[in-house]
Amino acid sequence: MAARKSCLIALAIVVLIGAAAQAQQRPAPQSPPSQAPAPQAVNQAVQIDADDIGGTVTSRFGPEAGVWVIAETRDLGTRFAKMAVTDERGRYVIPDLPKANYRVWVRGYGLVDSPKVAAELGKTLDLTAVVAPSLAEAAQYYPAAYWYSMVKIPDQSRFPGTGDAGNGIPENFKTQSQWLNFIKTNGCGNCHQMGNYATRTLSSALGKFESSQDAWSYRLSVGPSGHDMVRFITELMTPDGGQLAALANWTDRIQAGELPSRSPQRPAGVERNLVITVRDWLDPKHYLHDLTTTDRRKPTINANGPIYGDTELSSNAQPVLDPVRNTKTTIEPPFRDNTPSSALANPVVNPSPYLGGEQNWDSKVNAHTSAMDQDGRVYWAAQSRPPNDIPDYCKKGSPLRSAQLYPLAFHRDGFFQNSRQVTVYDPKTKQFTTIDTCFGTHHLNFAEDANNTLWLSNNTQGEAAVVGWVNTKMFWQTYDAAKSQGWTALVVDTNANGKRDEGYNEPGKEPDYSTDTRLPFGMYAIAYSPADGSIWGSNLAHPGYVIRLDPGKNPPDTSLAEIYKVPLPGYGIRGMDIDRNGVAWLPLDSGHLASFDRRKCKGPLNGPGAEKGEKCPEGFSFYALPGPGFQGDPGAEENPYYVWVDQHDILGLGANVPLETGNQSDSLHALVGGQFVELRVPYPMGFFAKGLEGRIDDPKAGWKGRELWATSGNRTPFHIEGIDAPAPGAPGNTPETLSSPLVVEFQLRPDPLAH
Repeated sequence: MAARKSCLIALAIVVLIGAAAQAQQRPAPQSPPSQAPAPQAVNQAVQIDADDIGGTVTSRFGPEAGVWVIAETRDLGTRFAKMAVTDERGRYVIPDLPKANYRVWVRGYGLVDSPKVAAELGKTLDLTAVVAPSLAEAAQYYPAAYWYSMVKIPDQSRFPGTGDAGNGIPENFKTQSQWLNFIKTNGCGNCHQMGNYATRTLSSALGKFESSQDAWSYRLSVGPSGHDMVRFITELMTPDGGQLAALANWTDRIQAGELPSRSPQRPAGVERNLVITVRDWLDPKHYLHDLTTTDRRKPTINANGPIYGDTELSSNAQPVLDPVRNTKTTIEPPFRDNTPSSALANPVVNPSPYLGGEQNWDSKVNAHTSAMDQDGRVYWAAQSRPPNDIPDYCKKGSPLRSAQLYPLAFHRDGFFQNSRQVTVYDPKTKQFTTIDTCFGTHHLNFAEDANNTLWLSNNTQGEAAVVGWVNTKMFWQTYDAAKSQGWTALVVDTNANGKRDEGYNEPGKEPDYSTDTRLPFGMYAIAYSPADGSIWGSNLAHPGYVIRLDPGKNPPDTSLAEIYKVPLPGYGIRGMDIDRNGVAWLPLDSGHLASFDRRKCKGPLNGPGAEKGEKCPEGFSFYALPGPGFQGDPGAEENPYYVWVDQHDILGLGANVPLETGNQSDSLHALVGGQFVELRVPYPMGFFAKGLEGRIDDPKAGWKGRELWATSGNRTPFHIEGIDAPAPGAPGNTPETLSSPLVVEFQLRPDPLAH
């Protein structure tokens, strides 16, 4: 009886807290409902054009501020939805809609979706918002982070792990942050959201099981990524069930009615000026990693032109979206017949409840990331040959200087993820060209130099940890892949003589500080610094590192590296970017956006110990992300994949504003003046950005000629809220209503009613 009484008290507290949070997030009416302005009087201030929809949103509490109005159509060549936020008086304008039949509705925190009504362009449409009848129904619209933060994590007191004979935590987990990093970006959260409808519920299509833990054990084995998920969860096992038991406990508690302890805030301030357009491309079976729209160095290149996607492990076909005509097509880069497929490394052992036993990941191209040059050509980090078909110019005895200093001839059996080269597509001729690089490729960025040098990371550790480049000016003049490329090992100046010396220390051996030291860390992301021409990258080894490469006047002979370890409170890095002042911006699993400013370093950055990355902790600054966190962890439960810096003030929030992907919150986090602006995508729920890029279509058109583009890069596009989803945020009920990958367009108006 006492236990039951305690449960009832706890439930009452949760309800009261939740109700208070709901009341707090709801903006107070401007006047009592009986004194609210008549809709007709309010509408006189809402000016719309012939291709707009506008009006006022009210509920039984009066005007509803900071809620979204969504217009969706199925008439175009892609899934198409455009949305805007209401102002402080509940007014809205959705501008510049293509001619089609639209269904329009209201979505917002503290509400449930209003009925979807037909709308006519150029006509005022007033809408009635529906207040959520319960906290449980309101919570269904919360981003995934609010739900996933309910997972119970091991307390800090259980670390370091001492194994099964000790405290049960595996010995390789020295800190709680290592555990969190593994269940966030560099583990479970690398591929898809955790906490969305698809993951916080156990689908009946999985089958019948004696326990939720059994259901989760089976669930993690399905589909082409099943072997990876099983491997991850095995590393998190403890005698009491570890993370597997925690996931089962989490879904059991949710099924029993437990709700998030916090609720999200509605858009405020400049966030209400946002216009978001969502289109889809490709199909539900194949995921997207990244996209490219323009030349970052000159973002007017390819104005109004097609957007190109990168399908990584999933498909040979690369999607192309025409955002003007709203059509989607595909193109397929070439590869040799004997090139291995990603299916070899990603077999389907148990059938997916969405796609059955189909081997839907089957790519020989393995196009990871792309970039566009000054002539509108698209460069992919993509596979075009087998890993073991290594050109002679890569090997020892080659005339290439890079091969003389550091030959590359690593043999990889079967399919190897990072054995890509470079493939180029010219939209003008519709022809592909391959550039056979000796080094593996992963991410890529152009330098601002006369040679239009393309720098490439390879995300491979140990002996293969190099950084490569292609002199694209030389390549297009000669078509000589060998002479146009180079690479370098990452060598740190540990003898402090200011230059690179050969005969350096190898990693893992007793250091000899009379010479230099090679790093075993390859770069994951890669970025070019306009400030000094240096190349920067991230490394995922815990707690995370940022690496700087100075190519020098004659690379590779003059190339020197520096490495900096992320200090507490930060940990858990993946992507990164650079602003035009040379400041590196880093997304962290600790719930931060971090910066590293080398200009703040006080001591010498070379010399003994420089290879450890501890020379400049003072160069780091940390900015805490908004949102809920796990109990017992001070950081937000966010696993940001990437940061993109708006070097040219394309979106309108300011030059050099960093935007961090909010992979658990359907959003982008923009740091403006030390405060975060949330660019949240309310529909469809499940937005999971990996790559983003800004483009200027018309410099004279103000906000209408500028956009930020992002792709939803989750490996489970079918988890995204489907058209006519059976529940808020739920996948579609049928193969026809499952979601395809998304392309999301962000535009920022000067005010919420601009059109």
